[in-house]
Parts: sequence; C-alpha cells; structure tokens
Amino acid sequence: MRAGLSTLAVAIVAVAAATFFYLRPFEPLVHHWAFAVIAAAAGIALLVQAIAGVRAGDAGTRFAALAGLGGALLCATMVLAAFAAGPPHALTGSPGQITPARQGSSVAVRFPDLTPEQLRAGLAPDSVDVLDGSAVQTLHVGDTVRVGQYVLSESQGPVALVRATTPDGRPVTITQPQAATFVSPYLFFPGLHGDQRFDFFAVPPLHRSVTVAYYPFYRDETKGIVINTPFVLVQIAEENGNELFRGATISGRPIRKAGIVLTFTLGRYPVVMLSSAPARFPYALGLLQVVAGILGFIVALARAGMTERRTTAAK
Repeated sequence: MRAGLSTLAVAIVAVAAATFFYLRPFEPLVHHWAFAVIAAAAGIALLVQAIAGVRAGDAGTRFAALAGLGGALLCATMVLAAFAAGPPHALTGSPGQITPARQGSSVAVRFPDLTPEQLRAGLAPDSVDVLDGSAVQTLHVGDTVRVGQYVLSESQGPVALVRATTPDGRPVTITQPQAATFVSPYLFFPGLHGDQRFDFFAVPPLHRSVTVAYYPFYRDETKGIVINTPFVLVQIAEENGNELFRGATISGRPIRKAGIVLTFTLGRYPVVMLSSAPARFPYALGLLQVVAGILGFIVALARAGMTERRTTAAK
C-alpha cells in the first residue's frame, strides 16, 4: 500500500500521541507496554507506506510519504522513550552520592551533602546537580530538567539521620539492605502504604531490625490528640522477627528500648523523580516532516485539481 490519506491520518495520530508523551512524561499510560506495542505497529505501517510512496511518480503521494516518514520517526522515539527509564520512579541516592539515571548512563544526579547540624537547624537542601558528561545543570525544587530522553523533576521529602548506640553509649553500625547505600545512617522513607511512608534498617551488632514510619503530623480530634511536628513510629524487633518494642518519638529524643538506643534527627531532603520522553531533536524533526508532508499534500492535491479543470475546459 502506497502513502495516501490513510498515511496522513495515522501520522496525525502519531503527532498527537508524541506531543502528549512529550508534555506529560510522568503519565504512567505512556510507559505501559501496550502503548509501546501500538506505537511500534503504527511506526512500521507508516514506514512501509512511506517507502512505497517515495517511488511514486505523483507529488501528492511523495508528500504523504514524507509525512509517513515523520510519523514513523515519532513512533520510534515513543517506543524508545517508553522504556528508556522504566515507569516514573524516585531516583535513589544518599547525601554526597552521584547516582546514574540508569546503569551505564552518562546522565547522573549529584545529591547534596547533609550534616546533622543542617538537620537540627532546619536547613534543608533545595537543589541537586544533573550531570551530563562535563555539563552540569542545577535542578531546584519544583523544576524539571530534560537531558536527551531523560526527564527529571525535584520535590522535597522526609529524611531521618539515625544514630544507634548500645545502652552504655557505644555507637553501632546500621545497614540498609534495600537502600542505594548499604551502610548509611540516612532514611528516606521510599516505602508507601497508601499515604503512609516507611523505611527499614538493621543493626547487625545488636541483632535488631527496625521499621520506621514517618508522620508529618497527627490529628485525632475525637481523642483530643494534636501533634503538629513531624515524628516517627518505631518498631524494634529481633532478627527472627519477634517484636520487642513499638512506640513514637520526635526529632532528637532518643528511644531506649530493647537493648538499643536510637535517636532520629528529622528534616527534609530533595526527592528526584526520573522519567523519559521523546528527545527534543527527533521529536521536532518528525513533527516538521509531518507538517511539511500534510501541507505539501494539500498543495499538490489543489494543483492537480486545477490542472484537471483546465484540461476539462480545454476540451
């Protein structure tokens, strides 16, 4: 099948889908496998029609082929972008750490340092650095940065600096098997259960595991309980899972239970969300080809109509 009106129609749909993808990169729909399969099928169909249309003798078909090539390019950028970063997700990182957007990627995020003094003073870092080779862009809270196919946005979320000691005051190491950094005293509460944020760490020297839920505030007017400051609900258990303690504490107030002393210093820290979208250049090129193809097709059709009327009049 050569390029024609059907090619133009599919190319227009490709423009609409790619534009939606470009403007809404954090929309889960565009990262679903079904979306990528439909885009791939449409792109192959447009490419086949475009190749057949390029060999045609009339101008209208060649312009439709141009639009088909542009639509196929847009479909290709959508398929690549759908899986470039996976579903939108938080990019995990610890203070002072550089985290690549994906394994082996040249695009990375440098997270700012964070000290106990900053946390106690309420001085929350409000930006991260986005690295692309030698280029550096600063990403602030509420902003979005595009680097190739990658799209990064920043907000702020809770952080807790944990200090664990024995009852007589000797510091002990905490580990986070599921975190970006295995040995780190920082909790970022990536787990979600509804609106509830939680995190987990272990204290191997004391054979303890600890689950921590973060609350920005708590209000129960029926019981007359109003807590306007952030706090954490802490559950301490043995390594085999037997619960030893459950209770709440605020920033800086130690918990001395179950053979361990835990102190949480609460604050705020940047949260970087990573997604992907069609890259600017191929998106703009594909859009230009479709627009040029549609306009050229209309002009060619109009000229063909005028020529036909002149021929009819001459007879």
